[in-house]
Amino acid sequence: MTHDRFAVMDIGSNTIRILVAEKSGTGFKTLHSAQIITRLAEKAHDNGWTLLDGAMARTVDGIAKLIDGAAAYKPFRICAAATHAVRQAANKEAFLGLVRKRLGFGLHVIPWETEAALSLRGAAMVVGAALPVLLFDIGGGSTEYICRGADGRIHAEGTALGVVRLTETYIKHAPLVMEEYARLEAYLQTELRATAKRLDPARPFTLVGTAGTVTSIAAIIHNIVPFDPERINNLVLGREAVDGLLRRLGAMTIAQRSQMESLQEGREDLIIAGIGLTLATMDAFGVDRLTVSDAGIREGLMLAAMQDEVPVDWL
Repeated sequence: MTHDRFAVMDIGSNTIRILVAEKSGTGFKTLHSAQIITRLAEKAHDNGWTLLDGAMARTVDGIAKLIDGAAAYKPFRICAAATHAVRQAANKEAFLGLVRKRLGFGLHVIPWETEAALSLRGAAMVVGAALPVLLFDIGGGSTEYICRGADGRIHAEGTALGVVRLTETYIKHAPLVMEEYARLEAYLQTELRATAKRLDPARPFTLVGTAGTVTSIAAIIHNIVPFDPERINNLVLGREAVDGLLRRLGAMTIAQRSQMESLQEGREDLIIAGIGLTLATMDAFGVDRLTVSDAGIREGLMLAAMQDEVPVDWL
């Protein structure tokens, strides 16, 4: 039985992802990677942050599917981390019980501060650990902002700006209705102005975006099909290109967006709010370029698991 093989899962509000890897020096060698959209946070914010039965069932099924897809790499030690949707859920224990009963291992519900630190740790594998950086990690239920200055000090802010809630609240139509987008934009400007003021990162810094929204934006702009992390990592996106993508996708129906090979199935309705959040982030922090990292919380969690910093189960 190998003691050097690990699997980690990021159980997000919209997407669940798995990574299987083996220790290699101070890092790891990726053996398998996959993801699936289950939208665990569907309508949760309208329901007193109670996860819907259907959303929980879809997510447990999705976790099982990802585990089955990694079966060839067993045995491994696994750590599955749940983020905003499960943190907030009034019926959190019911969901955790469903996972353990069906799959035989537990979910590790992490606070947003840990989520932010893991995201930065993972992204550092792509952008480096030395340069001053402001990382933003857009999720389905929340977005974290993490600032690491030239002195190595880290400051973070967690927000409830997730693309599932933003879409369900503001973006009701496709093609995009500009009055809806204007309301979203005004809300984001207010929220992120306050976030930027609290973080107040010293300049210069590199703005780095991680997670599915930003990597999807990069894949569409650069027509990266099939999705390839090596081509995505360290791409630099200008504000003008991101704004152009907003106009392009905003003019499309959901059906038209679904025909785009560079846009992952399940993001057709969420991508507008995601682009709006990306643009609002650039504006709030006064930058017109961002660097893309496919690595984030999942990779940070892998490093933590390999160093016995988080709970693991055997599978």
